Parts: sequence; C-alpha cells; structure tokens
Amino acid sequence: MKKFETYVPNQDRNKAYLGKRLGEITTVAELYQFTYDYIIQRVRSADVIWFNIRKMPYMLFEVEHSTDIKNSLSKFVELQDFYTDFCIVADEVRKREFQAKMSLEAFKPISKRVRFWNYEDVAEFHTKTSEFICIEQKLGGL
Repeated sequence: MKKFETYVPNQDRNKAYLGKRLGEITTVAELYQFTYDYIIQRVRSADVIWFNIRKMPYMLFEVEHSTDIKNSLSKFVELQDFYTDFCIVADEVRKREFQAKMSLEAFKPISKRVRFWNYEDVAEFHTKTSEFICIEQKLGGL
C-alpha cells in the first residue's frame, strides 16, 4: 500500500496475516545484497523490511511479542549508517521496557530513528492507509 517492496525472512513466510500467508504478500523473495555480507547476515532475520525504489532498506520492523527487545535494537544499530528508520512492534505493556533499552548508551546513535508501535497502532495504520488509498483511487489518483 505504501509502494515499498517488502521482505520477510523464510521462517515467517507461512505465518498468517489478514487471511493470507506473508509469503503471498511480500515482494522480495531473497534479501537484497545492499551492503557487506556481515551486515546482511545480521539483518536478514528482521521481521519485516521495507525497501525503497533503489532497493535500499527504508524501514525495519521487529515484532517483539515475548523476545528480548535488545536483540532487535542491536540489529538496528548495524544499519545506523544507512538512511533507515526502525520500529519495534509490541504490546503496549512493553513500552516502558522499550524506553529503558533505548536509554542505554549503546543505542544512542539510533535513538531518534526508532519508533515504538503497539498492536493497536499497527491496526490503525493499516486501516487508515487502506482508507486513504481507496479515497485516492476514487478521486482518480494523485
């Protein structure tokens, strides 16, 4: 909907999203080789990566239902030299934990580029984006 190419790791391709398998709605089968191999290896397990038209990572998402947020933030740090934003998606009850981790010195270089979205935020983002696209199409596109 946002016109980004999307990637999910192989281990998540069969997971369901809105009645479809993630592998059916993603557009990138193999992670682009946009940088050094050691960085690619580190970020290839990111839950979702949006790529811009130049095949560079625009945004990384990590869904943290029960795993350690610090591991996800360390993946984000690997891309600190790229023009990339980052998002932790988790239950609202984990927001304080997220804020505590973000206050660590190790994550200072990316602190202004990392967002926290709770599950309701993601649902609202999807709904509102869908509504906007429908209005755009009705009006003949912009």
